[in-house]
Amino acid sequence: MAKRMMDIALDNEADDDMLITGPADDGDLAVIESTREHQRQLLLNNKGDFKENPTVCVGVINYIDDEEDTGALMREIAAQYALDGMTVQKVIREAGDIVSNAEYK
Repeated sequence: MAKRMMDIALDNEADDDMLITGPADDGDLAVIESTREHQRQLLLNNKGDFKENPTVCVGVINYIDDEEDTGALMREIAAQYALDGMTVQKVIREAGDIVSNAEYK
């Protein structure tokens, strides 16, 4: 059974600010099941972005021109998900999208 990972929700439509529910003056922080959010952050951030763990993250933007070796990108994604505590079933590229099946243990 996959572990439910709960965390503060980020507003993906804006600039990844914390999502506040209710009036901005006295609203609450939204809490969500965050496995997909963690995966998104691992993909989008570069190594070194988190100073406390400088070797985590994929930096998928760095692979954008590397059409020849998508295997390296898929291996890096699977490795980073596993290092974050996820059980990785698959990470593949399908019709230009990254498709993964990974959940926290």
